[in-house]
Amino acid sequence: MKDMFARYSTDVIMSTAFGIEANCIKDPNSEFRRWGKQIFKENSFWIALFLFFPQFMNFFSVPTTNKNITQFFIKMFRDNVNYRQTFNVVRHDFMNLLIQLMEKGYVEPDDKKDTTKDTINVSPTTNRITMLEATAQSYVFFLAGFETSSTTATFSLYELAQQQHIQDKVYNEIDKVLKKHGELTYDSVNEMTYLHKVINETLRKYPAVPILNRVCTKDINVPTTNIHVPKGTLISIPVFGVHRDPSIYPDPDKFDPERFNADEIAARHPYAYLPFGEGPRICIGARFGYLQVKIVLVSLLSKFKFKLHPRTPVPLSFDERSPVLVAKGGVYFIIEQR
Repeated sequence: MKDMFARYSTDVIMSTAFGIEANCIKDPNSEFRRWGKQIFKENSFWIALFLFFPQFMNFFSVPTTNKNITQFFIKMFRDNVNYRQTFNVVRHDFMNLLIQLMEKGYVEPDDKKDTTKDTINVSPTTNRITMLEATAQSYVFFLAGFETSSTTATFSLYELAQQQHIQDKVYNEIDKVLKKHGELTYDSVNEMTYLHKVINETLRKYPAVPILNRVCTKDINVPTTNIHVPKGTLISIPVFGVHRDPSIYPDPDKFDPERFNADEIAARHPYAYLPFGEGPRICIGARFGYLQVKIVLVSLLSKFKFKLHPRTPVPLSFDERSPVLVAKGGVYFIIEQR
């Protein structure tokens, strides 16, 4: 199932980040899917160095991405930009925003009437980004979007398959809301509050990025401790450990969406939940990720019932070499028509 979700999320990300119809669901051997897999086969030694000793990588100019992967995405991005500019193609996607930043140095407001004096006076020379910078932004959007969303959707179904009463509750909410709206829309998805809790609890128990790496920007004494952190210190935040801490989340191995009732959330420290990071470096694609996962779960759970296949282990074990949380050996289901 993880591979199927990865093909779905690759299709979505390729469309929004690069403006390309990848058709990975129909063609599992699509070149975009092959390159996506290749990214996460990077040498785990270099990944560890990048995360924990970035100064070493910078000093010796060691690239963290395979040269062939880099060349493929640069060429694809450049060809797409040239095509859009030549034929005056405009799509309301991430790619279009990057083209505006390359051409004008700013992003036009959605409503031209909202154009402000500050926007008009932006200097087009100092704020423009280069083709390579734009490609890098698009690549990171792709990298962060397809693997994290596919693992989250997989882990959601894994838990729902074991907790049939929770799966039934999600299905009843989906069925009720879809009947009310007549179709799957942005507003209808936002009405599915229990589904949102299920995804939050999935991200609590299975954070897609289990470790966050940051750099301390100023000297600080950590409150309520005698710890002094000098400016420039590399900080590793064990998100997986925080999310499984029984002093924060009692019985942490239990899958319980009610942990995300409003009163439960208010009772916890806001940084006790970090699936997207927090503060000024919070994930730029958080809402995008939520929506992507919700759409695929609604599409499946409205039509099918999921049970665990005997091939799927309980509990799961995780691939230690992967920078994101991935189950070893795959996750398999018995799927029945509703």
